[in-house]
Amino acid sequence: MFEKIKLKNLVDLRAGIGFPNKYQGNKNGNIPFYKVGDISREFQKCNFYINNADNYITAEILAEIKGKLFDEGTIIFAKVGEALKLNRRIILTQKAMIDNNIFGIKSNNPRLNNKYLFYFLLQYDLGNICKTGAVPSVNQSDIYSISIPLPSTLEEQQEIVDVLDAASEIIRLRTACIESAQSLIPALFQEMFGDIKNNTKNWKSCNLNDLVYIDRKNISVNELKSNAYRYIGLEHIEKDTGKILIDLENNFNVDLKSNKYYFTNEHVLYGKLRPYLNKVALPTCDGVCSTDIFPIMPRKNISNKYFIKYLMSSPYFVQITSLKTSGANLPRIGTKALELIKVICPDIEIQNQFAAKAQEIEAYIKSQQAELENAKTMFQSLLHHAFTGELTRHKFGGDANG
Repeated sequence: MFEKIKLKNLVDLRAGIGFPNKYQGNKNGNIPFYKVGDISREFQKCNFYINNADNYITAEILAEIKGKLFDEGTIIFAKVGEALKLNRRIILTQKAMIDNNIFGIKSNNPRLNNKYLFYFLLQYDLGNICKTGAVPSVNQSDIYSISIPLPSTLEEQQEIVDVLDAASEIIRLRTACIESAQSLIPALFQEMFGDIKNNTKNWKSCNLNDLVYIDRKNISVNELKSNAYRYIGLEHIEKDTGKILIDLENNFNVDLKSNKYYFTNEHVLYGKLRPYLNKVALPTCDGVCSTDIFPIMPRKNISNKYFIKYLMSSPYFVQITSLKTSGANLPRIGTKALELIKVICPDIEIQNQFAAKAQEIEAYIKSQQAELENAKTMFQSLLHHAFTGELTRHKFGGDANG
């Protein structure tokens, strides 16, 4: 049995300080200043270590704000907000400053392996001790009151860490493989079609509406109530990648209270609200979407949906659409402005060749994503058993990495 000891007797814990607005976006210093968004970004990329901040400060600024650096190896996590509920934990790879919405915690006791502490916190649901209210939060005493199960020796802690390190490395490598593969299709697009902005391959040019039409088939609220439709909202499309973030097979009977647009698997879904977010998706089924999304239909024998998807998500297109929006608070691109954007018009045969290669890459990405999900499931299972005495060396035939 593991002995349970309260963290108060094992760790140093403190929050950061507020980041001065006048230094927002500063990149000139050499001291990273991490905010909650930095933690969320790295965790979503399956990185458990952080070494890239949105803000940097100098030693002079550090003295001005009377900041105290957090040591390399400090475990940081949000102490307030959604990122707290989502159990996102990151380890600092260098000395840094952190925001006042973040806690930094590190072992100060020779009985506790700091990486063991990290994995324990990674699986511990801080949502169970959150203060109730509009915004979830935890305070210092909440964290100190947590009891951590400790093996009798540091060697056993290290064995558990070794197993979890090996499992998390598989996730990291799978994720890196998927990211590399995802970059292949835009690279292929540029190789085959050249620089779109300057039309370096001298394709015919045309307006976008010569290649596609905006297919706004309206589905009324009454029809939505009487029929089951799959639903895609703008929030369900990942920016830049166009990945659809929900399981469409099970996303029926959503409580929809306003008219929607109908789409099929022949459409390209284009986010017209805040087009700089670059939300362009290829659905694999039919359904309805938010009216902040345009269903784009390629014209038969003139354009291919894969060509259109990567044309409309290209840097050139994102730049142009961002300049053509209207509305200060909720910038949108209108129908006419979108239709009249100047684009290249390669022969359909070339577009089809691109589509075939893109589909091969997407099939590979899909297989890797399935492997990644398996790796994540395995990791979560190991985390679940790690602090019950089930991951010590004798459980793996004498090899902690086995």
